[in-house]
Amino acid sequence: MKRTAPENVTRTVASYERGMAEYLANYSESPTIRAFRSKVARRLGRGARLLELGSGPGDDALYFESQGIAVTRSDATRAFVERMRDAGQEARLLDVTADDLPTGYDGVYANAVLLHLTRTQFADALEKAARSVTAPGLLALTMKEGDGDAWTSAKLARPRFFTYWREGALLAALRAAGWEPSYVEHVTAREPWINCICALAARADDA
Repeated sequence: MKRTAPENVTRTVASYERGMAEYLANYSESPTIRAFRSKVARRLGRGARLLELGSGPGDDALYFESQGIAVTRSDATRAFVERMRDAGQEARLLDVTADDLPTGYDGVYANAVLLHLTRTQFADALEKAARSVTAPGLLALTMKEGDGDAWTSAKLARPRFFTYWREGALLAALRAAGWEPSYVEHVTAREPWINCICALAARADDA
């Protein structure tokens, strides 16, 4: 069911829409992310189906496909979706706060995406991700580490909303939505991040 996206998301998406060229000009892939997604690929295995939220430049999807994983690309920013389509890749316009997620996946991957949500929106997105996968299911995500939330024009001269997380609160939110963290790393090479891989916890109705 389609809902109206909240203001923090619509304003942030609008900044990416208008600033995509600037974002891509300043974009670079970190060795940490390459190592992280390699861990994700090994856990998924060849033949897995992966839903990627916020595909953006599309580098992660290309890597997963090189490992024999079928990726559904998606982004809330139409400019990124059209860019991927122009490159001959299938991609869908999808906003985790306004849309239901497709189902039947082995995993959900969200690199630097869910950090644009408030804590309440994040909890809802985690529940949607849990419904999107089949057991045992996997969720991989990267979040900015810190306290509170803020609008910032850093790295892109347009306003974007970020929520910052500490490990305890992040893991508690994941578990509350039915995800059991199996891998957690703190990254400080450029700025503080927390990267997590989670498995879908057994639910009472699955027993």
